[in-house]
Amino acid sequence: MKNFEFIKMHGLGNDFVIIDHSKNSLELPQKEIIKKIGSRRFGIGCDQILIINSDSQSNAKVTIFNNDGSEAGACGNGVRCVASYLMKKQNKNKIKIQTISGILQCWIEDKNCFVNMGKPSFKWSEIPLAKEFQTQIIKIDEFELFCMSMGNPHAVIFFKDLNELNKIDIEKIGIKIQNSDIFPESVNVEFATILEDNSIRMKVWERGAGRTLACGSGACATLVAANKQGLSLRKNDIILDGGKLTINWLENDDVIMSGEVNLVFKGNFYCD
Repeated sequence: MKNFEFIKMHGLGNDFVIIDHSKNSLELPQKEIIKKIGSRRFGIGCDQILIINSDSQSNAKVTIFNNDGSEAGACGNGVRCVASYLMKKQNKNKIKIQTISGILQCWIEDKNCFVNMGKPSFKWSEIPLAKEFQTQIIKIDEFELFCMSMGNPHAVIFFKDLNELNKIDIEKIGIKIQNSDIFPESVNVEFATILEDNSIRMKVWERGAGRTLACGSGACATLVAANKQGLSLRKNDIILDGGKLTINWLENDDVIMSGEVNLVFKGNFYCD
């Protein structure tokens, strides 16, 4: 029976299993092993699994999987967790991490871990959508979706107030939108509203993971969508089920995300 070391971390309840193969680059575990790791009944349990390998152009390369075994294009909270782990391990306060979406710059300030998520894309072919639309907002039933990419596809829906947001069946609507022919690679669906203090409340249904307590790339997409529609400044707090992220959409179009990360435990996982 094989076994390997892992660490469990979370960013605002968005939880991850991190496997460090950086010393010796190894083959990625098979999909069935990934699914077992992610299972909260048959494995460790998490939203995503992140595997660290060495990289010649950055401090580390990270491959990201959802708990259903599918590969994820971006995971801001997961990258922040890996960055925090590696910076402590290497005694650094800045680090570069290679992902499928490119090299992400990460750093620590006080207790918060920051990541530059890069620039959002609004091109239909890069989100991707099944075809080109005349506007960024697509209507499905009574819902208006602001569609964009933050290295992975997002559809952001704004509601008039918190009461309306809280009445929404996140799972039912999220699955219906994800199954739409408009999104050939599925989509992360964000449900949001502007609060009385002008911060943004957001809930999320993630592709490959379902309902999660937080989604970093989703928070970035929500801030950008809010600003593009005149609902928010370029910097704002996003209040998620698991806590608060601060998103800053810089004038050069880079999106900076910051918030706390936490180490939960370390262990060994056994598999056939």
